[in-house]
Amino acid sequence: MKYLASIAAGLLLWCAALSAQGLTPEEVRADVRCAANWFRGYDYTSQAAAPTAPPGFKPFNISTYARHGARLYSKESLYDQMHKLLSEASRKGQLTPLGEELYRKSEAVYDIVRGRAYDLTPYGQEQHRVVARRIFKSWRPVFRGSRKIVARSTQTNRTILSMAAACDEYRRLDKRLDIQFDASAADMGILNPTSKYNPRAEERDWSRAFEADTARWNPSFNALWEKNLDPGRFFGRFFTEPQLVLKVFKTYINAARMFYFYLCFSETLGPEESLMYLMDPDDAWKMWECENFRMYSCCGATPLYHGRNWALEEALLRDFVKYWEEDITESGVAARLRFGHDYKISGTLVLLEAEGWDHCEPDPEKVCRIYDFGHMPMASTLLFALYRNSRGELLVRCTLDEVPQHFPIPCYTDRGGSRAWKDFYRWEDFKAHCLKRLELADKILETT
Repeated sequence: MKYLASIAAGLLLWCAALSAQGLTPEEVRADVRCAANWFRGYDYTSQAAAPTAPPGFKPFNISTYARHGARLYSKESLYDQMHKLLSEASRKGQLTPLGEELYRKSEAVYDIVRGRAYDLTPYGQEQHRVVARRIFKSWRPVFRGSRKIVARSTQTNRTILSMAAACDEYRRLDKRLDIQFDASAADMGILNPTSKYNPRAEERDWSRAFEADTARWNPSFNALWEKNLDPGRFFGRFFTEPQLVLKVFKTYINAARMFYFYLCFSETLGPEESLMYLMDPDDAWKMWECENFRMYSCCGATPLYHGRNWALEEALLRDFVKYWEEDITESGVAARLRFGHDYKISGTLVLLEAEGWDHCEPDPEKVCRIYDFGHMPMASTLLFALYRNSRGELLVRCTLDEVPQHFPIPCYTDRGGSRAWKDFYRWEDFKAHCLKRLELADKILETT
C-alpha cells in the first residue's frame, strides 16, 4: 500500500507545465467536425516528406502501431433505433426542418450501414492505403531494394482488412517487397494488452471492463453529462417535442450520447458524408467534453487506476524493443507494421512518458484542457524510425500521424555540440528510457 501511495503521488505530480493537448470551444466553433473526436479520419494537409536527419544518418528501419481505419458504430441497434425514431417522427410531422434534413441524409445510407456493426468502411480501407503511400514516400530509403515487410494484426475484421489494404498498397508501390502478414491469437496479448489474451491482465483490466457502467469513472462521467446536457436545447433542434426521443431511448442522456455517436460516426463513411454540420458547435463541444473524459479515464494518465490501465501496454512496448534489437543486427526487415486499436496508442504514449500524454488530472472538468482523444483518429499511426551512420551510431525518431513526439531524455546533439536535434534520440538513451519505464510498469502491475 505504501508503494501504491507513492505511485499515486507521482502520478499527480505529472501535471507539470507542458503544452496542453485539449480542445477548446473556439476550435469547435471554427470547425464543428473537430468535436467528432476519434471517429474522424486524419486530414493530411502537407505533402509526404522525409524529415531532415542529422548529417550522415540514414533511416534503415521503421516500426509502427496503427489504429484500424474508419469503421461503423459497434452496435447495429443504433442505426435501427435512429431509423425508427426519425421515420416515425417524419410521418407524424414532428421533425423540424433540421430534423427532416437529418432524416433524409440518414435514410440515404441506412441500407449501407445496417448489418455492418464494427465493420471497416471503404473510406477506412482507403485511409490505410493513403498512410502506406505516405510512409513509402517519406521513408523510401528504408524500402530500397528487395526488402521485407512483416505485418501483424489483432483478430478483428476491421484490423485485418486495414492490414490487407496497407499491404496491398505497399505491394502495388514496389512489387519486389517481400510482404509477410499474420493475424494470430498468439499476438493478441501483445497487440491488445488490455484483453483476456494477455496473461498479466485480469478481467477487471479488459477493455470492456474499463467501459462498463460499474467503472470507477462512471459517477463523474454521469455528473458531467448532467451538467452539460440541456435536452430541450439539443433535441429541440430536431424535434417539435424533445421528449419524443424517450420513445426509443431510455433517458435523455442515453439519447444524447446515441445522437452524438450517430452524428460522429457519419464521419467514418468519408468527409463528404459527415453529418456533424447539423450539430450546434456549443452542444458538440459539451458532448465531446463528456466522452473525452471517458476515454481519458480508460487509457490516459488518470489517477483512477494508479497507472494500471496504461502499464499493461508494457507487452506492446516490449515487442517494439525486442524487434528493434533484432532489426539493428541486420535482420533484413525494412518495416514492422502492427494493426490494432486506439487505446493502445494512447496507453503506450503514456507509458513512454511522451510529452503532453502523461498529464494526470483528477478533476473531470479540467481533463478537457490537457487531453484530446481526437489525436488518435481513425487510421492513426504511431511510427518509430531507426537511423544509422557510417560509424554505427544509432538514432530513434517517433511520430504520431507525422507529428514528432518528445520524451524526457536528452535529444541528439552533433559531435561539435553546435546543434541539438530535438526530434532525434540516441538509441542507447531511448532504450534505457524504455527499460526504465518497463520496470515501472512491472511494479505497477505487481502492486495494483
